Amino acid sequence: MRAAVFMGKEHIVVEERPVPECGPEDVLIGVRDCGICGSDLAAYKTGNYEPGVVIGHEFSGVVEEVGRAVTSVVPGDKVVGNGVLACGRCSYCRKGRPSLCDELEMTGVTIDGAFADYIKLPEGVVYRMPGSLTFRQATMVDPLANVLRGVSLSSLKDGDSVLIQGAGPIGLLTLQAVHDAGAVKVWVTEVNPARLKMAERLGADAAINPLDTSVEVFLEREGGEGPDLVFDCSGVPQTLAVDPTLVRKAGEIVVLGVCEESVEADFFTVVLNELTIKGSYCGYNEYPSALQALAEGRVDADPLISSIIALEDIVVGGFEPLNRGSDDIKVVVEVSS
Repeated sequence: MRAAVFMGKEHIVVEERPVPECGPEDVLIGVRDCGICGSDLAAYKTGNYEPGVVIGHEFSGVVEEVGRAVTSVVPGDKVVGNGVLACGRCSYCRKGRPSLCDELEMTGVTIDGAFADYIKLPEGVVYRMPGSLTFRQATMVDPLANVLRGVSLSSLKDGDSVLIQGAGPIGLLTLQAVHDAGAVKVWVTEVNPARLKMAERLGADAAINPLDTSVEVFLEREGGEGPDLVFDCSGVPQTLAVDPTLVRKAGEIVVLGVCEESVEADFFTVVLNELTIKGSYCGYNEYPSALQALAEGRVDADPLISSIIALEDIVVGGFEPLNRGSDDIKVVVEVSS
């Protein structure tokens, strides 16, 4: 089979690999579509994935084969697969926190993923797609599950105001998810003009370019107290450093974007204003909710998918332009049609 293999920093090759063998509790899936995740792009820039691993985890496909013990899906089912493989035995798994598993494996990061003709996963992380959902839309289930995890960990309630830092795929999904959860005012910051326009299209009450407009001045004009919550989806230290100065007193900061750089933050303000800071990692239990939200149209995936490329073009049509800073929001690789 064809597979996109991570070889190191800025080095991905498409090569032939054996089709995975299906064990008794496994599901073999023929991949249709798979999205390029922000973590994939970060690994391309830094080289922090396992060399030799087949990348890709935001995927949809069709069940080709099932192991003899599998009962929840059958060949021909349209499915998605959770990229988080938890052990189910450690203390965090037993407490219902699988994303903190001590023996966590991640599809396309530590074990072979879905930028390939086939992927093998254990039955427990394979979910049937609702009939109304397309393969392409279903590539957004994984990032939406991550967003819903952050929203569920937050204190967001009906009537709250929210500031979202960053309007990439995670930020734009967060915009829709917090509206769905009851936020009445949602403001978005972003430096890319195309992504700012998309935030406006998806219902942001204001889309602010901090290079042109002071976010602090904007919030002063909106009443001066600041938002009830900040969701930081940017993954850059510049926004994380200022979040405590933007949220209102007794407010909450939820960090969804992964930032590998050190951040200097104003913890004097954190203490003085009794702020809460929460991190949110991977969605796991939120997969069914993400599928339902997309199928019911409460979250719209279509506007976020900006480019469709072939597997053979994953580097020249995907990683290279994204690394240069293209206007794309979500690039989806059409593995098969």
